[in-house]
Amino acid sequence: MKNTISLVAALMMVSGSVAAQSFDDAFNAQRAMYGKGHSFTFEGQTYTTDHPEEVAAAVEANADNATKLLAAAKDQHAAVVALDFDWTLTKKLLKASAKALAAGDFRKSMDISAQAQYHARMGMVQYHQSQTEWVMAVPE
Repeated sequence: MKNTISLVAALMMVSGSVAAQSFDDAFNAQRAMYGKGHSFTFEGQTYTTDHPEEVAAAVEANADNATKLLAAAKDQHAAVVALDFDWTLTKKLLKASAKALAAGDFRKSMDISAQAQYHARMGMVQYHQSQTEWVMAVPE
């Protein structure tokens, strides 16, 4: 009986400490369950499960918007290249986007630019994560 009470008390303490959820965890859980375009509430505010790049690419597909989105993706890629955390896929996406833009397929160019921008942003996230968690990679 004494062991059971100790176990219940320990479980209650553990469950109380892991109850906090970060915004990223909430966003990813909602995105996994409902896909893009879903609204959810986190800490009293309403958000959607759209990535910023998806929102930027959702505008009208024309030459001006496609050019601006490609330029933004190239700028973000240049920033992550400067940190030496670029992904090889991003460069290929930028080339494919430029090719689609030159061919006049503005929607395709914008969608690919959004993907490239997303991958560049994830490279930045990976860089910042590595700066805080590098200690875990060092053997003791």
